[in-house]
Amino acid sequence: MVRREETAEERTARWITREAEKAEEGGRKVKKVKCTKCGKEVDEFMEVAGRPLCVDCYEEEQMEEMGAMSMPGEGGGAG
Repeated sequence: MVRREETAEERTARWITREAEKAEEGGRKVKKVKCTKCGKEVDEFMEVAGRPLCVDCYEEEQMEEMGAMSMPGEGGGAG
């Protein structure tokens, strides 16, 4: 059986199909990570000081940090 040569149009169509499939998959495997604070397994996380945190725990830590840094009635200016 003689193998037929692929045309440029067929090659382009095959390439477009393959790239569309990659885009639908995100082009990568989704990695699940366990939040070090609450233990939830998530695929979207923030890494703080080498610890993966889910978005909720990250936001919580940011609010706690901001609360500790701010003092009511105190100005931030020098002078």
